[in-house]
Order: sequence, then C-alpha cells, then structure tokens
Amino acid sequence: MVGSFFGIAVLLVVVRSVLEAATSLRAASEVCYISAQAFNYAEDAEMSHTSVQNVVLRIGLHELTRPKERAEDWIWMIDHTIQAGTTKCLIVLGIRHANYLAINRPLEHRDMQVLSLQPVEVSSGTIVEAQLEALVSQVGKPLSILSDRGSDLKKGVELLGEKHSGIISLYDIVHIVSRMSEKIMNADSRWPAYRQACCRCANATRQTTLAHMKPPTPKSKARYMHIDEEVRWGARSLAILDQARNGKLSCEQKAQLSLDELEKQLGWLDEYRQSLIQWEAITHIVKKSCRLVRTCGYGAALQQRIAAELGEWKDLTVSALVKDIVTHCEQSSQLVGLRGRLPGSTEVLESVIGKGKQLAGSHPIGSFTRQLLALASAVVTPTAEYVRASLSTCRIKHLKRWCLENLPVSMQANRRRDLAPTEAEQKLRKQLSVQSPNF
Repeated sequence: MVGSFFGIAVLLVVVRSVLEAATSLRAASEVCYISAQAFNYAEDAEMSHTSVQNVVLRIGLHELTRPKERAEDWIWMIDHTIQAGTTKCLIVLGIRHANYLAINRPLEHRDMQVLSLQPVEVSSGTIVEAQLEALVSQVGKPLSILSDRGSDLKKGVELLGEKHSGIISLYDIVHIVSRMSEKIMNADSRWPAYRQACCRCANATRQTTLAHMKPPTPKSKARYMHIDEEVRWGARSLAILDQARNGKLSCEQKAQLSLDELEKQLGWLDEYRQSLIQWEAITHIVKKSCRLVRTCGYGAALQQRIAAELGEWKDLTVSALVKDIVTHCEQSSQLVGLRGRLPGSTEVLESVIGKGKQLAGSHPIGSFTRQLLALASAVVTPTAEYVRASLSTCRIKHLKRWCLENLPVSMQANRRRDLAPTEAEQKLRKQLSVQSPNF
C-alpha cells in the first residue's frame, strides 16, 4: 500500500485518524477500507486493527530512535509514568531553546521531540542520574530541565548538575501552586467537611429532579489540581438557590426546579458561603498563574507581569498565596537571567502522556507493553515523507527487538503463566463448548 500515491494517501488518512482524531484501532481499520473505496484503490485496501497498531508503534519507534541534533541548548521536560506493578518509565521530551523562543504561544505536541523512554523496575535518584547521563552522551548537556520534582527526579537532576555545571533546574508551575493550595486547604477544617457534604448531596440527588445538578466526583489522583470543579459547583449551585429564593428563575427553570427541593438538597451550602468566596479566589489565582507561566515561561516578561496580573487581595490567605506564587516566579525567572525565557509548565508533557495512554487503549492489567511507543508517536505530525521513513527504517523485527531489549515481562504474560486454566476448568470448557449455541 505504501508504494503508490493512493496507498500512502489511504495510510495517511488512517494514521492521522488515530493520532489526531483519537479514532480507535478497529475504527481506523474501517476508515482504511472506506478511504480506499473513496480513492478507488482496491489493492491491499484492508488493514486489520493489529496492522494499524503496528504502523502507529513503528512511527513511535522511529521518532524515539531517529538521530537528534547534538547541542547544548536543549530544554528537557522529564517525568515518570507509572503503571500497575513496580515498573516506572522515565519520559524526556525536548525542544531546542532557539525553537522555543520563536514560539509565542503555549507549547503543543508538535513542538516537542521524544528524546527518551526508559522503563525501569526500580527508580532512585542515582538511577535517574544514570539515565539522564546516557541522554547527555547522545544529545549533549541540556540548558535546563523542567520537572515536578518528585523525589527521585529531583535527586537525579541534582546529581547530574554536580557533574555538568550550568544546568538550570526549574519547578513546574502547576505542581508548585497545587502544593501551595493543598497546604491552604489542609489547614482549613471546613474543606474536608464540604467535600463530605458534597458526597452526601451527590447520593441524595442522584435519582431526583436535581440529578443534573449533583456535585462532581472528587478526583482520586492529583486532587488538588482539580479542586476548581468542586468549588465552582458549590458557587454556581448557591447562585441558583439564591435566584430561586428571590423569584428570579426563568419560566423553564421554575417548571423543573422546586424551591422546596432546592432548599432540601442544596440549603446546606449557606454555611459555606464565605468559604466558597475564598476558595473561588484561590482557584482563580492558581489557574491564572498557570496560564501566565504556560504562555510566557519563566523570564523577565513574567517577572514584570506576575504581580500586576494576580492583583491585590484583602483576604489574608489569598494575599499570602499570591505573595508565594510571585516569589517563586521571580526566583525562577532570575535563574533564567539573560537567556530570555524558559518553559515553566510541563502541561504539554502531561498531555503527551495522556494521549499516549489513549492511543495505547485500555488493558485489564496496566503494566508496560510495547504500547509504550504510542507515547512517542503522540508528538508526531504525520506526513507522507515521515510515514515512509518510519516504515522503511523501523520494521516489525526492529519493533520486536526494541521490546525485548527495553521492556520487562508484562503483567499480562505473568498472569497467563501463573493463572493458567486448571485441568478441571479445561474439561468444563470442552463440555460447555459442545452445549453452547453458535449464534
């Protein structure tokens, strides 16, 4: 299929539908068939979902292993992605500083290059340092490293800095402000009480006329990065309750929203009225600071804008939060110095990880498999030339070799080995297969 114009056209439609439109592999297989018919190209027109998957993974392998420029102005973003079991995978995305300075917007997937995907059974600061040192030997010493400063990442970057002077270590703005807000919320006894009341309200309204207004489900992971949803629900629900009390609901709302039912299910929000005002201010400050750093990066421009943009607040707690964020941004910007600006947000990395997981699909057991290469394909903007180069340089044998050399035995494989069907189960299956109808 790749050899002709129509063949590469169909393949591009399939690959782009997976990488850019979040199409499932089975749906992409059908897209291949439909597109081939539209192009009036019948030869080798069918691709199974497994074949589509192999193409995507070979593109990812090509992105990961193709030679990268050796330079000392690389900006690295690093993080660990963790699946079930003990295995961690160190992910390093990179962008050249000159390329970053030419971008006047938040970073996108297409701006980044995947420099490293390194699964390990055990991770520590020493191991991270060795992984980063290996990358230094390939692409050169980085200008800066941006991370969430997890314990092993932080130690690994510090150890690397002892060997290679001049590396700027920066703290992701989303994680630092989330920790600041977590500290504030943990000190406020009304916050856990509010969350418990939200859970009770969700159960109480689930099968009522107010089911559409039930509180959002609290996040179990990185929950202090998402408290704005819970706070916003409380503020908006309280506003609806006030409108109902003052007779300001629309005719359509009056027909569905009973004041008695609203009082019964949402009246408890009155006792959190002042707290919600403060919490809304906190989430506003957090989101605005993240948006500023995402756009400006750390540097002189941010240093000049951050205090003015966040403003002054009478609430002492909010004012202290603003002061801490401004101090962090100014200190980080001073580290950048005369280099102009450097990225301060790893949101593009988090997004690539999320897209990679979506491309990999859901598995009953979440250990690392060859689907890890989907993370590398997530940054690719597929063109005819790129797809041709990927498929010509990375064949199935190369895909298998990379998996053997880099991936541990998967949990699925161990499960098949250790939880194999017993003899009694196999006999029962044979009996059932004879008796079961063939619909």
